[in-house]
Amino acid sequence: MSNEYSAQGSITIKRLRNGDTLFLTFDNNGIPLYQGVDPTSGAVSPDWTVPANQPTRIPKVTSTRGASVSLSHHAWAYNGNALVFNGAQDGNYVKDSTGMFEMNTSTGELKIIANLASTVNYANDTLTYSCTATVNGLESNLSKSIDVTIQSVGASSYVGLLVATTEQISEAVPTAQIASQLMLGTSSLTNYYIKWYKEDLNHEWTDKAGQKTVTVTRDDVNGTTLFIAEFYANQSDTASVYRAAIRIIDTGDEFQIVYSITSDNKMVDEGQNVTVTGKIVNMHTSAVLAPTSAVWTTEVMDTKTWVSTQSVQSNEVIVTTADTDTDHGQNDVEVVGNVDWNE
Repeated sequence: MSNEYSAQGSITIKRLRNGDTLFLTFDNNGIPLYQGVDPTSGAVSPDWTVPANQPTRIPKVTSTRGASVSLSHHAWAYNGNALVFNGAQDGNYVKDSTGMFEMNTSTGELKIIANLASTVNYANDTLTYSCTATVNGLESNLSKSIDVTIQSVGASSYVGLLVATTEQISEAVPTAQIASQLMLGTSSLTNYYIKWYKEDLNHEWTDKAGQKTVTVTRDDVNGTTLFIAEFYANQSDTASVYRAAIRIIDTGDEFQIVYSITSDNKMVDEGQNVTVTGKIVNMHTSAVLAPTSAVWTTEVMDTKTWVSTQSVQSNEVIVTTADTDTDHGQNDVEVVGNVDWNE
């Protein structure tokens, strides 16, 4: 096993009383959570009123000990407002009171059936899923949010999208496919070029250059690894038109880096910094490791450009407005890290 491990700060991890650990992610039907809206005509693409274009997200919870996990009390919220699924039955789904969503009440799968983007809604939306997970008779409440990317686009606006067949790989599911899509305005392009990176822009994945869909194996993931796609309109171009990123978790890896906010302040603002601290966790026993030989690198990533705003040789980093407030506006950031040690 490699001595290098990587993880991101937005992973949802819940510890159970028996020392087990649960991972909550979302499988999908291959359709990205993205809509673009033309500010002049109001045209939205893709059109989610068309059944073939409607994205689904299916909650997936696994146990690091391989235990069976059952989910109940499925609930979704849209921009902080709880969705009430009390509408008409549509096959395996029940429509919500807004008419924009429907849910499979048995599995928690959510389908978007209406356009969320409009000339008055051209900023990202948030969907939040919550449930009760039961493992060996023990119950635990889980929750995770995902963004719906919405942008006001003109004829010359590029947007790159990534979607994975699964965000979790393991011995049972040893591979994941990451598919890409490049939009120009409200049109999907077929001719473009991609450079792929692992962890950050200093580690190019040269074997995958030019591939629009890549296969990730367990050898490519150390705990959790961030994969970055740099989109080019043409292979000969020297400047990229967009960057996108996605994380893949190997739930079978013995060790993960778990980041948590350790400051009293939980959100960045002027004069209000946030301290993030990482620790090495044995995911099979929940034991925390503190090897004296550990060599850490923790980075703060701008989620618009996927460029590192700061890098420290420590398991602790202080996030400030210098990280969140850039030329691209005020943005959330992603904390990623790597640690090497000798056992």
